[in-house]
Amino acid sequence: PEPLFKGPRAIANTLAKGGYIIYMRHGRTQYDQIELERTHRNNGSFDLDKCQTQRQLSDAGRAELRAAGTQFRQTGIPLDRLYSSRYCRAVESAAFFVDSAVPTDMLSGEGQVGKDPAQKARTLSFFSLRPAPGKNHFMMAHGGIFWEATGFSVQEAHAVVLDPTNLKVIVARIGPEEWGAVAQMRSR
Repeated sequence: PEPLFKGPRAIANTLAKGGYIIYMRHGRTQYDQIELERTHRNNGSFDLDKCQTQRQLSDAGRAELRAAGTQFRQTGIPLDRLYSSRYCRAVESAAFFVDSAVPTDMLSGEGQVGKDPAQKARTLSFFSLRPAPGKNHFMMAHGGIFWEATGFSVQEAHAVVLDPTNLKVIVARIGPEEWGAVAQMRSR
């Protein structure tokens, strides 16, 4: 579906009012490490606390996130709770945008969400938590968990804004290169 709000002014004004979830997907990764992560999963050595068992951000991904994160911070968007997946690529991605995002298992479930109806219900309940009045929640995680829970896609380093009271509607979509324009609208 088409987002309710498009363009930097509409997005800036909407997020300034608060009440939304800014769900971002981690930055671009080193695709040659997909097999590395799969191998660690298959042999039982995969560990969320050991980055060397996971696919990592690429240098290009870090550069894109650094620029987007700097612009995001300039928006002054009011934030309440800050979350990330426990995966190293999500924790690292979140650090470009916010300080002290809390890594949580609720955003780390990937394929479990689609296979386990109870996990999907818990994820949707987590997405439905309302921010404090006038503020927004920030979440940095993965495309898979987002798709499995909502049916919506999100590209690497992109954001989808959702209303926690109606997760069937996309409020806005924001590419990494668009945060600067949103920041300019917020400073006016």
